[in-house]
Amino acid sequence: MSQEKVDAYKKEKAGRKARIAKHELHVKIAKITSIVVAIALVAAIAGSIVWNKVGGSSEAAEGATAEVSMDIAGTEESADDSVSEASDNAASTEESAATAEESTEAASEASSN
Repeated sequence: MSQEKVDAYKKEKAGRKARIAKHELHVKIAKITSIVVAIALVAAIAGSIVWNKVGGSSEAAEGATAEVSMDIAGTEESADDSVSEASDNAASTEESAATAEESTEAASEASSN
């Protein structure tokens, strides 16, 4: 080996430990940083999903409350209609029952004569 090569080798060997240590430190920092970024990304995605579900359900709850209050107001009116319809149905049922009894009595009288 020439003297130049020997000197270059000694110089490279003298700084080798420092370069290896510096490289290992850079690798560790890169790993830690990538882990932190990955965790932050997962947390952001999970937070976004939760935020959308919670935000959507509160808006849906407000809409449902408005619909229920509208239904309650409409139910009062329809309850009055239902009561009148029920009384009409009961009256027609009583009339048909009375008609059925009369026809049964008429049939029994006709068969006994």
